[in-house]
Amino acid sequence: MGKSVYSVLLNDRLVEELDKLACENGVSRSVMLDRILADYFRVETPDGTMLGILTRMEEIVAGAAGLRFVNQPSVSMASIRSALSYRYNPTVRYSVELFPSGQFLGRLKVGLRAKNSVLIDLMDTFYRFYVLMERKYVGNRVYAAEDGKYERMLERPQGMDAVTAGEGLACFVGLLDRMMKDFFANVSALPDAYAALEKKYAGELSSLAL
Repeated sequence: MGKSVYSVLLNDRLVEELDKLACENGVSRSVMLDRILADYFRVETPDGTMLGILTRMEEIVAGAAGLRFVNQPSVSMASIRSALSYRYNPTVRYSVELFPSGQFLGRLKVGLRAKNSVLIDLMDTFYRFYVLMERKYVGNRVYAAEDGKYERMLERPQGMDAVTAGEGLACFVGLLDRMMKDFFANVSALPDAYAALEKKYAGELSSLAL
């Protein structure tokens, strides 16, 4: 579903209300008008689907302990923040970028503000372990992990609807966060803790393989 530029003559009062609503939602006038028309005509648009995914994600994350959903001024982007129980309690940020179409539902980036070399090395160790778990239980995916940062392309599920995709994405991030926290809680006992971490991963793995 493409987009085109149109010239539309609107009442000034209506434009004021449209701009006010757009400001409240943190989007542009065009995006807000697109949403209103899509809702009125009950037409599912890529923007509407992405908004629905993030809305459902936010609802689930709001009820999860230790996670905070942060809205972005876009229908396709959001972030989730979590505090890691390690030196100085560094903040971990999960950045989600959704794609309107194509093979991939979107991209997840994970990072933290830290320059501690020991912490960065431990993060890289965790990511290597997590990638091994995914390859074993989910299959090959597109990854990038280095210097304490992690990037993962998310497969678009067949027959996807916004609610299902939002729930799957929230569960995916939630499991990754819990695995990371468990890893650091047992960092002094590695590699003996790997078996317990794998058991936890396999037990909590979502049925939606993104």
